[in-house]
Amino acid sequence: MKSTLIFYVAVVSILGGCASKLHRGVVAMKVDERIAHVGLNKEEVSVGDHVQLYGNKCSGVKETRTCMKVSKGHGLVKEIISDNYVAVKFDEGVSFEEGDFIEKHLH
Repeated sequence: MKSTLIFYVAVVSILGGCASKLHRGVVAMKVDERIAHVGLNKEEVSVGDHVQLYGNKCSGVKETRTCMKVSKGHGLVKEIISDNYVAVKFDEGVSFEEGDFIEKHLH
């Protein structure tokens, strides 16, 4: 079991290194109803960049549990806080929580 887990982690790491430049970060802290601090390297985004917010919708019991990526809304990078964190302001009415993730729009 442990070796299978290590194998999958290794495969994901290798494939992640080969993936296109998808810039993804995780909501680390909810500041208020519209602003979040997101773990994302300052080299990956700029102030004004558009981002899409996603969450996971999971169902089933432990053995057959499956999760799907679901879109939750849109936001803008408002501030570069540090080398590894940015502030994102989401559109009015977008519901988010710590652990949700964002992806930079690549248009």
